[in-house]
Amino acid sequence: MRNIAGAVAQGSDFFNRISEMATFWDDLETDNILLLAPRRVGKTSLMRKMCEDAAAHGMNPVFIDVSDCADELRFVERLYAAVLAHNSGDLLWNHIKESALGKAIQRVQKVGGAGFSVEFGSVEGAWSRLGEELAGALCKLEGRWLIQIDELPVFVLKLLNHNEPVARERVREFLYWLRRLRLEFGDVRWFLAGSIGLDTVTTRLNMADSINDLQIETLGAFDVPTAHALLAALAAEYQIDLSDAVCEHVVAKVGWPVPYYLQLVFHELRGIERPITPADVDSAIENLLSPQHRNYFDYWRQRLFEELGRPDAEYAICLLNSACRPPDGAPRSILSQALASAIAEPGLREEKLRYLLDVLQNDGYLIEENRHWSFRSPLLREFWLRRVAPDGEHA
Repeated sequence: MRNIAGAVAQGSDFFNRISEMATFWDDLETDNILLLAPRRVGKTSLMRKMCEDAAAHGMNPVFIDVSDCADELRFVERLYAAVLAHNSGDLLWNHIKESALGKAIQRVQKVGGAGFSVEFGSVEGAWSRLGEELAGALCKLEGRWLIQIDELPVFVLKLLNHNEPVARERVREFLYWLRRLRLEFGDVRWFLAGSIGLDTVTTRLNMADSINDLQIETLGAFDVPTAHALLAALAAEYQIDLSDAVCEHVVAKVGWPVPYYLQLVFHELRGIERPITPADVDSAIENLLSPQHRNYFDYWRQRLFEELGRPDAEYAICLLNSACRPPDGAPRSILSQALASAIAEPGLREEKLRYLLDVLQNDGYLIEENRHWSFRSPLLREFWLRRVAPDGEHA
């Protein structure tokens, strides 16, 4: 198992998640899944691993990342290309190519190791029918299909941010179209995910019923024994002397042991050619928090603007600034006061506070313990203290 710090972990680089995947496979027997997971917990790696294992569960897997799709037609093209790249793609193409909409496909070509590229001709407004035709064709093939769509909320927000008065209606049409596909073509299973919560996006848009057919699952950090096992496996692979005491110190300092942060700390330690000490762990983490590594953590701040928009993102940052300063977090009364200057009316302020705390908790920023709201990740809290809260930026 290699030390993977940022890339998708596939094959032998993927570690554990056995119980989570067992739950997801069980869900997929009867339902479609919406996976809610903060960034860096290994969501995409898990989805790729499920693609590798799909045949053993009697499913034909398709995985697409739609974060860079510009519009609905590009979304459908990406879906067609991924399905056609499957082993059953030729059979599927035979079902589609002679239909009226199938003839709208202008070009299908193999693009090296990247799979297929699909381009539609003049089909303005027909993207929805093209998608429905694809789902219908899949149902005619033998076996069940699993379609995994990663970063779907990013695509939805991209539609919303188009500079046009009908952007909100475009999002509504797309979300309810996707829901119709899930309901009408029951032999196709859908696994939707994103580093931004689709539930948060639909709640913000008052479109929560567009996802009410999905089984909601979550993916979080490793438990302590699994975190220790990951570090031990990496140490064995790189022939590094990593004592139990040092492993315990790594896990304690990371606090919220998601694979990404454990891998980052290990990457800092693996160049040390003498027995590693807890002091080395402290130095490694200090280096990760230095300005040159700001990008390891600053996306947590940036994504609030993508997910919540203004002014809610500013409100959320204000709450996080208040929560990060006390070592044990802030009580709800302090967080309410932090919003008082922006939202004077108590009822409206309480409603906004409840909504934002739900978002910040679900997305992995905060956790409530002993009636105090504190950062789930000690590393993120330390970054926030140093790089966001001290100068009042965005507060």
